[in-house]
Amino acid sequence: MPEPKQAAGYRIGIVNPLTLVGTEIQSILRERSFPFAKLVLLATGKDAGTLTEANGEPAYVQPVSDDELEDLDLVFFCGRAEENGEWLQRADDDNFIAVDLSQPTTAEGGRLAVAGVNLDQIDGSDRVLVSPHPVAIPIALVLHQMARLARVELCTATVVQPASEFGQAGVEELARQTISVLNVQSVPKEVFDRQLAFNLYPALEHNEERIVAQIRALVDARSQVALLVTQGTIFHGHTFSLFVKAEEELEVRDIEESLRANAAIALPEADEQFGTIDAAGRDEVLVAEVRRDASIAGGFWVWAVCDNLRRSSALNAVLVAEKVLFATGVTN
Repeated sequence: MPEPKQAAGYRIGIVNPLTLVGTEIQSILRERSFPFAKLVLLATGKDAGTLTEANGEPAYVQPVSDDELEDLDLVFFCGRAEENGEWLQRADDDNFIAVDLSQPTTAEGGRLAVAGVNLDQIDGSDRVLVSPHPVAIPIALVLHQMARLARVELCTATVVQPASEFGQAGVEELARQTISVLNVQSVPKEVFDRQLAFNLYPALEHNEERIVAQIRALVDARSQVALLVTQGTIFHGHTFSLFVKAEEELEVRDIEESLRANAAIALPEADEQFGTIDAAGRDEVLVAEVRRDASIAGGFWVWAVCDNLRRSSALNAVLVAEKVLFATGVTN
């Protein structure tokens, strides 16, 4: 656990705080009463100079610089990876801990960190910590719990990603497209190359190979993992259909019990049902169903949903920061 640079306490920075994930980090810091002495908002691009608020007070978003970074103890990096890369490389020289949420991350030497999977292995010795792709985190959580029962031989995952993976611009264009389709008007196509409203198609940006590598690094490099990402008419939240094959025969009730044992995962209680909209604002990966495959021995289907801005992005990053700075060990 590193000592704060200033006697008053830890000084925290958020790079690109006006992105959807950056805004969510600020909300979670407030919700969890994160104990910092100062919060600094920094930007790599056009948001520099914007007047906003930080911790309930008016604040300007400052241009990111060495002078700003060397004053900070921990920095969350949001937004575009290509804009963050050079500043992430300053972590050693400027003596701060970086929690990188850039997608796809440019911090190739960074340590993958997921609350509920490997936080017990994380301490203050790692200078750059990577919060994996929002698709990787829920899958890793599910496979991590199943592997406690038997080794996972194979996982084939189909994921429907939301418009918010393209930031606020993606959300707004999907809303405009929906209104245009209903009014039989021409559909705007500035973010998406075709009509997304009331449609489903292969994702424009895949990154499947990188996501699979992150999942295997977190769970078991011997496991075969196949992934297909599709683009869906959803504003927020990932939807997962997982086929998982274990090397041993398992019972559904045992899998469900193992999943419930992880505070980052929730299964429905009596008379409760989970769908994509139910994930909004939730801190857990919601597993709606675990079902044995009728034809393949050791095979199971897992259907799950997760808030892509919260559990598998901002909340995970904040939990990592708490572990590094305060050694809380909190995983939910």
